Amino acid sequence: VEADGSEKEQIKMASQEESVREFVAVTGVEEERARFFLESAGWNLQLALGSFFEDGNDDDIITLPQPEGGSSVTRSTGPSSQPRVTSFRDLMPEAEDDSDEEEGQR
Repeated sequence: VEADGSEKEQIKMASQEESVREFVAVTGVEEERARFFLESAGWNLQLALGSFFEDGNDDDIITLPQPEGGSSVTRSTGPSSQPRVTSFRDLMPEAEDDSDEEEGQR
């Protein structure tokens, strides 16, 4: 029984690799980017391609720079000079009439 599960997993992985190759062939993006869209779409190639082209390719996607020194993550214990974003509201410019909207939504 375990061999059947392993065989199914190999078939699934081969199918995913084929989907990645097809996505790359159609879009011209790197494999990592193709995997992102395919995983987001539950490995449905048509859905992933639709999402890719609907999102305007790379226009709205922000890639954060990787920290120097490889893949290790370093955390500072002191206060940061950059403000931290804790919610979507922190990303929005402050509006003077927000209080009326908030009270109506409560």
